[in-house]
Amino acid sequence: MSETIEPPFKKAKMAETIDDFIQQIMLSKKNLQAVVSDEFIKPGAFTKVYVGQVKNVKELSKIITILNEKIPLKELQHLKRARKKEVLLCPVQSLNSITQESIQEYVEEKVYELKDSFEYFKIMGLPSLPPKLKKQHTEYSRVWSCNFHPNEYLEKLCGNDFFLEPELMKHRCYMAIAFEVARYYLSERNSNLQLSDILLRDINATVVVDPSIDSIVAISFDNRENHPVQHSAMLAIDNVAKTQNGGAWNTSTCSEDSPLPGIDNNLVLYLKNKFANVKFGARNYVTKEVLDENRMNASDSPYLCTGYYIYMIREPCIMCSMGLVHARANRVFFCLYNNRQGALISKTKLHCVPSLNHHFEVFTEFL
Repeated sequence: MSETIEPPFKKAKMAETIDDFIQQIMLSKKNLQAVVSDEFIKPGAFTKVYVGQVKNVKELSKIITILNEKIPLKELQHLKRARKKEVLLCPVQSLNSITQESIQEYVEEKVYELKDSFEYFKIMGLPSLPPKLKKQHTEYSRVWSCNFHPNEYLEKLCGNDFFLEPELMKHRCYMAIAFEVARYYLSERNSNLQLSDILLRDINATVVVDPSIDSIVAISFDNRENHPVQHSAMLAIDNVAKTQNGGAWNTSTCSEDSPLPGIDNNLVLYLKNKFANVKFGARNYVTKEVLDENRMNASDSPYLCTGYYIYMIREPCIMCSMGLVHARANRVFFCLYNNRQGALISKTKLHCVPSLNHHFEVFTEFL
């Protein structure tokens, strides 16, 4: 996992009450920013290679064909073989350092028929990885010609206008609900609740949304005081499981007809009154046997957190982030950085680890 510089602690500016803070989230005009792999945002890595200037440009095509056959660029296939009269021969590390052979000796050994084809050789630093974005391609092309296939989705994801205004309003609303969940639980324990109780205390609240029906399917709040594993995200995943005939923890006294299993009915009523236009409840769960019997598609029934959006007050830790990976969440949104344990930007970017069998997108910068 690549290390990143710790971002500063995210605070509300000029907010003195929880209502002011939530209003700032709702009224902010900033677009949300995707947290992407460092390969999209950090300066590209370069590797040293040998380049030869050909004597006769008319033989360039033949030289490239021979080199591609006898000295293929397995690790540098994103680079064009030639640029004007210069030809990329091989990485510097390809030479045998023990025998101290020169690049001329290397060419004579590997492609003897080209031993007299070059006027001179030189060492250059060329991009070791293919460009991912147009701006990287532009930067790399100043040094050497690169193969590049633009990806419109990635370009937009890494830009500053990924979400349209109606989408932004929804995301900000669900994040506001996460703060309301925190306010509800904290006010139950402390009648003198201050904004700092949410911003400075190491607590979290989670809202899980099914974007296919624009409905909240689960919410949760930290219960680490009573159970070390019951972080907010872990409880949210368990509450999603309750909507699919599963779940392991009994953390509330909600009625059987509650639209949000695992959550106190009073909190559900509180949120419904506060957010009259927001839907609550999950799609009907259908077992695999019934799906097969009725020849229904798997998408006709929810499966874990597949396709779901997760909204969290604070960046989740490694355990919770891995839980969201295994639950197959689609997107994770958070407002505040978790400088001590955050696994999505502060300490690492777990969702960017290539070897994981599932990856979700991450968005932040609500303020």
